[in-house]
Formats: sequence, structure tokens, C-alpha cells
Amino acid sequence: MSAAAVRPDLTARLRPPDRAPVPCKVCGGEAALFGVLDFNRNCVEERGGRLPLAGVPIYYRRCRGCGLVFTDAFDAWSHDDFRAHIYNDAYAEVDPDSEETRPIQNARWVTARLGPGLQGRRVLDYGGGGGRFCAELRAAGLACETYDPIYPETGGRPEGRFELVTCFETLEHLPDPRGGAADLAALTADDGVIFFSTLVQPADFDRRGLSWWYIGPRNGHITLYSRHALALLWRGLGFSVASFNDNLHMAFRDAEPPAFVREAFKPRAG
Repeated sequence: MSAAAVRPDLTARLRPPDRAPVPCKVCGGEAALFGVLDFNRNCVEERGGRLPLAGVPIYYRRCRGCGLVFTDAFDAWSHDDFRAHIYNDAYAEVDPDSEETRPIQNARWVTARLGPGLQGRRVLDYGGGGGRFCAELRAAGLACETYDPIYPETGGRPEGRFELVTCFETLEHLPDPRGGAADLAALTADDGVIFFSTLVQPADFDRRGLSWWYIGPRNGHITLYSRHALALLWRGLGFSVASFNDNLHMAFRDAEPPAFVREAFKPRAG
């Protein structure tokens, strides 16, 4: 893999680590230092995608209440900083499936499960990058828009609200999880649903710690959720959460998901 993924000015706006605990970004509990990774640690190392060490330590914290793992190193970064140092031209090296494979798979999954129920409904893909997911849905005859705060060239924040909001592999990238979830909620109709993917911490996370493959600062994976943290995040916005598996979830306001979702899925309550 190319060493060009690291720029010499990387550390310019990183927040220095503080030994004192800080408030958890989800529940406000005490989050002490948990461990440290090199900036170039990424999520495809197990597939041979190891980058040279950047020599830049990124400290992660863990909440003693809800179990959220996060770093505050990037809290002062702008969208331009993230584009320069993480979501740059070398990003495909650490997430080769992000542009084509995963959006196409997600679109096929959604259209196969929900296609008939989405006719005449507004769909928004939040954090959709280059828009491939929406292009696939539109090719299937569905109305879909893309909004990605990191990629303003894909269009500004859309008007109105949507019956289905998808948010694949985005929550783990948010330095402000409550703010990001609130933005998603504001874009979701009262009787709408948010489908999102983020891998929750495994049952043996206490043993794995920061060796868990999904924690990768070079990928922008900076906020990692326990099931409890995920439920608290959405509960604070008046949403319930149901999980289909460790990676795929949905959030909705009513006691039950909307009818067009209930007919297609039988998720496990989370």
C-alpha cells in the first residue's frame, strides 16, 4: 500500500490527549483513556492492507457507563481536514469496497426487500459519498436523493423529510454522534424509518480491545458503539432501535416500525 496516505501536516489540528476523563459523547458518563493506535491503523490490515506507521498516536476513550469507544483527537477538524487527511485520493486503499461494491450490494438488498413498499416514497441516502447507491435505486424506478456533509459537491442539505433514510457505514465516522443522529432524525418523516449500518462491539470486546479490526483511524472509524450506547443514542431523540444483526439496524419513532417495513422484516429488538 502507498505511504502517500499520510500528509506531513497531519498533526496540525489534532487535539492533544488529556489524561483526565471526559464526558461520553452519547450518555455523558465518564470516559477515560482506553488505548492508543497509530493513525495509519486501518480496517483491511487482516486482508494484507498494512500501511507504514505514520508515527502519529490516536488515543481512544471508553465510557464506563454505556461502553462507547471514541477518540476526541479529531474534534476540532473541519470537513476540509477530513477530506485532506482521511477521505482523500488514497482512501480506496483502506476501503476498496466503498465506491462500487458496497453501495451496489446495499441497493440490491434494499430494492429486494423494500422495493414495492417504496413506490411513491421519498428516499434519502445520508452519507452516500459519490451517490452510487442512489443511482442504483433510481435505475430501479425509485426516487432517491444523496446527502453527504463531507462531500458538498453531491448537493446541499435537502428540503423536507423522507419516509426512508438510509445511512450505511456512516455513524462510526461521526466525531459528534448525537449531532449526527439528530440531523438524521430531522430528515426523517414522523412515520418514517432510518436504516443504518454500523458494526457493534463484539461480545468479547473486553478481550479484544483496540485490536478489534473495525477500529481504524485511517478509515475514519472514530466512534464505535456497544448495543447499549446505540440504544441510548437514539432513545435520546425519541427513537426505538431494532437490529437485524450486529451490523444492520433501524430506528423509528413509534412503538413499531412503519407498516411497509414490518411486512418485509422481523428484526430482533435492541
